[in-house]
Amino acid sequence: MRSRDVISSSVAQGAAALILAGCGASEGDGLGRAHLAVGQELALEAEPNGTALQANAISSDTVMRANLFPGGDTDLFSFQAPAGSRVYAAVMTASSTASQDADLDILDQDGTTVLETDVFNGSFGGSSPSIAGTPLATAGTYYARVRVPSATVQLRPYDLHLKVQSGVPTAEVEPNDTTPQPLPATGWIAGTHSNASDVDSYSLSLNAGDTLFASLDQDPTRDLTQFAAALAIGPFGSGFDIQVDNQSGPVETPYSDAIFATVKAAGTYRVTVTGSVTAGDYGLSVSVHPAAPSVGCTTYDSASVPREILFGAPTTSFIDVPGAPRIGDMNVSVRLSHPMPPDVDVYLVSPAGNTNGLFTDIGSRTYPNLELTIDDEAAFPAGHFTLLNGMMVQPELDYRLHWFDGENAGGRWTLTLRDDTDNSNNLGVLSAWSLTICDAPIPALSCSSGDAPSTRLTADFEGGAQGFTHAGTADAWALGTPSAAPIATCNGGTQCWKTNLSGVYNASSNQDLVSPPIDLSGVQAPVQLRWAMKYQLDNASSDHGWVEIREVGGANARRLWEFLDASMTTTVGSSNLVLQESAGWGTHYADISGYAGKRVEVVFHLDSDASVQLAGLAIDDVSVLGCPRSSTGEGGGTGGGSTTGEGGATGSGAGGAGTGGATAASGAVTSGASTTGEGGATGSGAGGAGVGGAATGSGGGGAGVGGAAAASGGSTTGEGGATGSGAGGAGTGGATAASGAGASGGSTTGEGGATASGAGGAGTGTPASGSGAGASPNGDPPASSDTTGGCGCRFVGREEPPWPWPAALPLIALLRMRRKRLRSRSC
Repeated sequence: MRSRDVISSSVAQGAAALILAGCGASEGDGLGRAHLAVGQELALEAEPNGTALQANAISSDTVMRANLFPGGDTDLFSFQAPAGSRVYAAVMTASSTASQDADLDILDQDGTTVLETDVFNGSFGGSSPSIAGTPLATAGTYYARVRVPSATVQLRPYDLHLKVQSGVPTAEVEPNDTTPQPLPATGWIAGTHSNASDVDSYSLSLNAGDTLFASLDQDPTRDLTQFAAALAIGPFGSGFDIQVDNQSGPVETPYSDAIFATVKAAGTYRVTVTGSVTAGDYGLSVSVHPAAPSVGCTTYDSASVPREILFGAPTTSFIDVPGAPRIGDMNVSVRLSHPMPPDVDVYLVSPAGNTNGLFTDIGSRTYPNLELTIDDEAAFPAGHFTLLNGMMVQPELDYRLHWFDGENAGGRWTLTLRDDTDNSNNLGVLSAWSLTICDAPIPALSCSSGDAPSTRLTADFEGGAQGFTHAGTADAWALGTPSAAPIATCNGGTQCWKTNLSGVYNASSNQDLVSPPIDLSGVQAPVQLRWAMKYQLDNASSDHGWVEIREVGGANARRLWEFLDASMTTTVGSSNLVLQESAGWGTHYADISGYAGKRVEVVFHLDSDASVQLAGLAIDDVSVLGCPRSSTGEGGGTGGGSTTGEGGATGSGAGGAGTGGATAASGAVTSGASTTGEGGATGSGAGGAGVGGAATGSGGGGAGVGGAAAASGGSTTGEGGATGSGAGGAGTGGATAASGAGASGGSTTGEGGATASGAGGAGTGTPASGSGAGASPNGDPPASSDTTGGCGCRFVGREEPPWPWPAALPLIALLRMRRKRLRSRSC
């Protein structure tokens, strides 16, 4: 590992680097509760993105969490850059439960020409890449490409940090060896080491939960005159820095270094460039990604502390969480001391009985105090550095806090510590720990028509299979009461489905549980699928679990959940106790509004190899809810008007009439205006208006309720207008366009417009897609891998907010929804 801890008050071996203490972060309450930070804001990958045409657009200062899966996958991300700018990028692979080997390319505007590439300059994960200071000559769209070296390699997950710097960097000002130079607002420095023992230090202020990305370009002139240097950030704990130095391993030109850290307490920190062997010029970029806003989060402190950590017997401590919050995100803060921290194994048991590891064998004798917050969205996993005091870190490599997501958090939580070395002198103390739980209730459906949601499927399985069937190779799906730990109950009642009720799933299996056909012809957006799930699976390199929705017959399949984690077992303590880890019962949900009007089915899938088999998947309480189609002002026909207020017709020039109106093929009203005062149509090809609307102009589309549309469409009241020649009228809140209104049509609350030239209007909230629309073939938003902050499971198809979006919802809630989708589908 090319990273190490540096004692700030001593001289670093070989580098003669003097780094002074004294500007450390304030401790606060020591349990990471400042701002109730829940980790950095992560952009989320959307598959497919393997080509420049499919590339995910990202900002010029971002952190992207993604997966290279299945083996051989390639991800492209596009970003904008002005002329003369430079890009700094690095990939953190240390949390991947598969390979940690990635390659990183910066591509020119053609999406194929490689400007720079790197395969192992990084320090956060084996063979992780780092690129610093790639010059971008002209303004335009460039690409970062993350790939694996062969078709059999996977990364699950990785974080891509990227920062574009433009303008002119601030020059280093000496002396800055012992008194750090304040970083400029841009975080961009042009520096020089006059000799190999020079030290350059820069200070900045950070808030609790902020994540810092520092990237060091060691050949800014690109003349292949390399400057060998190391990069550090601190102070943490009692004045320690963490440091990376790519000179201790293989390097490739141009040299670079990258370091990431999430701080637990607000304060003044420093980034330091230390010499190594040579002197020379460098470019330093430092960017800060603030902690995401916290919504609905509460911190619970343990009252059953302190506790002695003894050898042999487990040490336990408790927290009782009141009520029944549904976990959308959770952090764990721990403070302990031990003469040999690597002897301590720590795991957490939820009120539902799920036992999941947090960390084992981390730290070192040098740093006997551990004070850390464990957060899935932190910069790197525990164990990467031996210093773990004053940081927020991810759980250790094979563990995930998101395994608790979707659970009812109410009840007793138990933290257990085991000392795995028999040494009576190695007695430690757990002095404090806490849980920060962010409540994410499933949003209730709200129909714009005011109607109550319609239930299209409800299956609790207490009365039998309820139309669910199963099949496949070595299929063992069965209905009943599970009887083998860690899955020995149902979510509700005594009947649920599981891949073998009395034990593990079969080897070399490929098995599906399929719902009965679900008729969505009578519903419109929003449409929501809910299901309860508990699972325990082997490493996703071997065994796979996923949940999918598709049209009956298999068309337009969309992956809603996918397991991408490590094997859900771990060994702790001196007796090598094997913990059977698990997730659930958690309630999951997904917006499936794009399937309104279709007949669909839900598939719960598991496949396995011949080696390790675990408890598998268990499914219960499946339901589908949707908003019933309104009898007026909704829906589109297919070539003619409607006598009941249905929306516009499809076909060139034909527009739908409002209530009581009728249209002919050319759009002319056959019997004048409607009988209830609703507008007729005027002008060649004009579509009929909805209730209270009037349409004018050749080819003009009809307006929605209360709206008026001219040839170029639009509405003054937010109701649907229409644009383009021959466009039909929209229903309430809809919009139509002549050629695919994905970017410009429709309202922000999901009421859909129809697209394609001559198309008729959509009904309230019913999206329709066409040429140019930014929608998937089934009418959903663009597919994305929503990893809920990097879960080892992913959701394909971006989630929509509750319908309609509450106007009074605070901006902070909007931000959190954007970041985590309220962790709504809870992987």
